[in-house]
Amino acid sequence: MRLRILFITLALVSAGCSSRKISLDTARDAIVAPPQKVLEKDDIDIVHVTQTSGSSVVVESRVKTAFRLQKIDDVWEVRDIRIGHGEWEEVKDLSEALARVKTEQTLLMLEEVADSVREYRKDTGRMPEFEDYIGLSDILAPKYMKSLIRLDSWRNPLRAIAVNTDTIRVVSAGPDLRFETGDDISLTIKP
Repeated sequence: MRLRILFITLALVSAGCSSRKISLDTARDAIVAPPQKVLEKDDIDIVHVTQTSGSSVVVESRVKTAFRLQKIDDVWEVRDIRIGHGEWEEVKDLSEALARVKTEQTLLMLEEVADSVREYRKDTGRMPEFEDYIGLSDILAPKYMKSLIRLDSWRNPLRAIAVNTDTIRVVSAGPDLRFETGDDISLTIKP
């Protein structure tokens, strides 16, 4: 079975690629080069390459992918996946690993927001006053928050709550994408 995957920004740092257009063969070689050696040249069919800058491209491809399904309560479900010549991996394990990485990334974002709030307070002598997270981020960016942060790692909006005049809580809905559940990610900001 072939699965169409869009490799969202493949950074190529190789001699000669920075000043001229990348070839399909060079793109394929870069994709099969990672240390895991999961993919071989015949596992990848390059559909289209778009050069986005001198050192960055987007490669649209078809990648050889296999799925193992299991029938549970008369419903077929994907249990394992194999990409190229790699090992079979449980979809559940991949999903959990991705959730852990995204949770870490989101925590870093919330810490950046907290640092921005603390800088604002240090500069103004008070905590910011806001209606919602967008209002808070509008106050902070760009002077205190270098890059505007409005979404978590799952690309969902963040929330901000003024707990009292000296405490703000910023919240991500977390992996289940629903607020006020056990996997919410939050950070309480105090002076």
